[in-house]
Amino acid sequence: MHSSVTIPAGRIVDLTHVLQPYKEQYTLEVARRNERHGPEGDIMSTVYFWSHVGTHVEAPLHFLADGGDTASIALERLFGPAIVLDFRHKEVNEAISLDEIRAAGAIEVGDRVLIMTGRHTQYRTPTSHDRPYLTEEAVRWLVEDRQINCLGADSSGFEVRGVSHHPNHRILNRAGVPVIECLTNLVELRKQRIFLIALPIPVVNLDASPVRAIAIEPEA
Repeated sequence: MHSSVTIPAGRIVDLTHVLQPYKEQYTLEVARRNERHGPEGDIMSTVYFWSHVGTHVEAPLHFLADGGDTASIALERLFGPAIVLDFRHKEVNEAISLDEIRAAGAIEVGDRVLIMTGRHTQYRTPTSHDRPYLTEEAVRWLVEDRQINCLGADSSGFEVRGVSHHPNHRILNRAGVPVIECLTNLVELRKQRIFLIALPIPVVNLDASPVRAIAIEPEA
């Protein structure tokens, strides 16, 4: 059973990178299963892609052997009120602290939190992983105090580069909090509070999935 949620009327902003077969950092291949002969007629395709291609959601299974897959993520985690925190002033490999997270906006209990770094322009470039990162203290506060439903970013992530054990992912995964990476167009939003929809393909034993993520800026 899922709780009832009302989708607000408002301006819609697409937060999803358009995928380009054979040009993505994480493999995406598209081939025809049958060809169309003439201007009409049905075709079908075979699609091969890595689970982390493009704008994607990561399930707890990504880092935890007993974690849930994309089929087990509750819809409410990725469907509801969200807040966008602006950290475009942060440099590459610069920390975003707990105090800075608190000061960036009024995060409500149960929020979906999106970190805006302005790094969406680096997608599909050699600098795609150049970004600031969140401290473990900040992530623990978001999970334990604010009990966030998901954490997203318009960069390739929010871990400190060069640390192989991925502490932030582990904190989030253990709490069952899904992660959204490689969002785009957060800079196009006019309001800090939005309604987020970013639903993955529900596949058993899949650790992550590309999504079509959108933001709705409520009229009221």
